[in-house]
Amino acid sequence: MARAVLLLPILLMMACGAQGTLVGTGIRVGLEGSIATLDPRLAVEARAMQIGPLIYSSLLEMDAKGRLTPDLARSWSQPDARTYLFRLRRGVRFHDGKEVTADDVRATFISIMDPLHRSPRRGSYAAVKAIEVIDRYTVKFVLQDVYVSFPYALTVGICPEGSPWGQRDPPVGSGPFILQRWRPGEELALIANPRYFGGRPRLDWIQFRILANTTTRLLEMKKGAVDLLQNCVPAYAVKFMQRVAGLQVIQEQGITYQYLGYNLLDPVLSHKEVRQAISHAIDRQAIIAHTLKGLAIRADGVVLSPYNWAYEGNIHQYAYDPGLAKELLDAAGFPDPDGEGPRMRFSLSYKTSTDMEAIEIAQIIKGYLKMAGIGLEVRSFEWGTFFDDIMKGNFQVYSLRWVGVVDPDIFYYLFHSNSVPPNGANRGRYRNAELDSILEQSRRTVDQARRKELYSRIQKILAEDAVYTSLWYRDNLVVLRKGFSGFQIYAGGEFRSLQDVFREGNHGASAERP
Repeated sequence: MARAVLLLPILLMMACGAQGTLVGTGIRVGLEGSIATLDPRLAVEARAMQIGPLIYSSLLEMDAKGRLTPDLARSWSQPDARTYLFRLRRGVRFHDGKEVTADDVRATFISIMDPLHRSPRRGSYAAVKAIEVIDRYTVKFVLQDVYVSFPYALTVGICPEGSPWGQRDPPVGSGPFILQRWRPGEELALIANPRYFGGRPRLDWIQFRILANTTTRLLEMKKGAVDLLQNCVPAYAVKFMQRVAGLQVIQEQGITYQYLGYNLLDPVLSHKEVRQAISHAIDRQAIIAHTLKGLAIRADGVVLSPYNWAYEGNIHQYAYDPGLAKELLDAAGFPDPDGEGPRMRFSLSYKTSTDMEAIEIAQIIKGYLKMAGIGLEVRSFEWGTFFDDIMKGNFQVYSLRWVGVVDPDIFYYLFHSNSVPPNGANRGRYRNAELDSILEQSRRTVDQARRKELYSRIQKILAEDAVYTSLWYRDNLVVLRKGFSGFQIYAGGEFRSLQDVFREGNHGASAERP
């Protein structure tokens, strides 16, 4: 009976919008691409991870500056170097009314670790020896070895025990908003959770609209059908947005890392000199100045931004040098077949999304590589198809970005030999025994000065091997309709602050997080 009483307000709210009507005050957010899954045990794509914290609560969360803070955990401690103890908030409930307990926490991580589920997150928990439920509100993680960055792996949304795996409809969460409807490729609608332990959100609903076409996305913002665009406005449109009455443009220096990735199993790209040549052949600064209108800074590091404590800038650098690019191609055994003639040394396929700016940049890169004698076929795909190909290794060259990287342990996830999908994001199939050893040592090293030395060596190896071609760090750019207050940009682009956003003149319910 008590559970039925708890569920009644939620069911009434969901019924109000069953036919598509969103009741009360809300905000409409435009997204540039679709979402493959919302299940936090599977989701690794940026948009899903940015929306996820609105639906799911986690043991720990990262604040706007990338610092770990308690979420479902009331407190946490580390009795020894291999043990982590978490005490949960009491009375927190999933959206279906069931209380969140230590059994749910354990079940969430056990399901990720199950090799039969092939979760792309599984590699982050290789060090876990056991997960023990001490009592209803206490859970203990015991590791096989020291893993300094382990707390960062505990920001995954918690699902109810027994949640089915691999279903289209994701499990229920316990976050500030409830998933009301999801129409893949079209929209995602959330309604406020009146029982949220952190206090009811100020907005009644959030509608995420999938607007893959750039022109459509901008026009919808202009005419008032969208209220918020985050990091999906092309540089050429910024001045246009600034001139539209009723809109505000917010710009901040960001840490989003754009890069070219390579399939190292490819017979051409397996040559380090070829990847180095491509890196020297591209005038990144010219692209930043002319195409990106200065809304980025050149990336002279590997993945980490210059603001990260482990960043190493003293690495092999790839200045624009088309002459050197040609020399490297010659040395790799790919001579120019006809001097200044039209024939290419070889040709590659470059995969990207259907985003207009991404395609434009791909065409510019094609022009630079042509001058070095490399042919490039630019192929654009709908986001889901594109990302699926990258995960499967079905590519030669692609361009993507890593968003909001704070923990340098990401290098293990990206480049360790054991991190080939689905166990991680070593999508290029890079293998280096020396690097593997250093990565493993970095996870076990507690002293931060020593860890910095190890990460310095890791970045130098990766730069020398040109596993990625570093392009730039993109500024954060938000277009927000005037009248909304409380929005905050997060390092990873999470929409978490939407739980605190309100429409001026209609502040709605608010409460301090306990």
